[in-house]
Amino acid sequence: MQLGPFALPSLRRDQLGPGVWALLGGGALLVSGGLGWWAGRSSLPVDGPTTAIEQLRSRRDGLEGRQRRGRATAVEQQQLLRLRLALGDREGAIDLLETLADREPDRPGLRLLLADLRAQAGDRAGAERELRLVLNRHPQDVAALRELTRLRLARGDGNQAEADLRLALTASKGQPSSLPLALLLADLLQRRGKGAEADQLLREQIASHPDDPRPLLALALLKQQQGSGEEARRLLAEARQVSPGLARPVLDRVATAWSLSDLRRAPAAATTPGSGGDRPNGR
Repeated sequence: MQLGPFALPSLRRDQLGPGVWALLGGGALLVSGGLGWWAGRSSLPVDGPTTAIEQLRSRRDGLEGRQRRGRATAVEQQQLLRLRLALGDREGAIDLLETLADREPDRPGLRLLLADLRAQAGDRAGAERELRLVLNRHPQDVAALRELTRLRLARGDGNQAEADLRLALTASKGQPSSLPLALLLADLLQRRGKGAEADQLLREQIASHPDDPRPLLALALLKQQQGSGEEARRLLAEARQVSPGLARPVLDRVATAWSLSDLRRAPAAATTPGSGGDRPNGR
């Protein structure tokens, strides 16, 4: 399930909900991407008399023995976790993750992965519990707030999801998490049919972060979803002016999705017609 309409169909699908802030580098821990990678390892082609899956099982069995005897190191426990995931042992992975997360409470990624596994197993209450444990220690953790928002939307509690995001955004003022949270809130607002509020929030972020292309790209995506192609094009060009090197790869992918071949061919310093080479003042 995607959290909002900003993700583009040609961009890579991310199981944890692309959303605009994730597309633009919100800094979330993409746990499910890791799960997919390890699962892919278990389907490697046969190499000699021993298949890749048998090699994984052999390595897992050795680590299981060390774990039972209490001799597994922290590195070996993480290897065992990956092997359990790769071999489809979700319950075993959950059991081991509980141990690791309790032992290392300042590593929120462990509980985020645990929450994701619980959600995949249909245990939404358990997933929400893990996310709350993360937020108790890290109240502005963007990845945890995103996943909690997804769970709340799934049960039809959009009001609470929005209220919590607004509270987190207010508390994050002046912190690095402020912009990613604003992008996440804008995504949620658009999803809930509050396009005007999303627009206003993104314009505020553009004014607050004049050297960051992400809010410009987010607003361009919003305008494209609303059918305002010309404004979307202008905003994309402006984002390129703000940060040519950083914005170019994303802009090229967005332009491909929108079939904007002229924008893709334009040089990094290209300006929109009538801009006079300067960034537009009125957005």
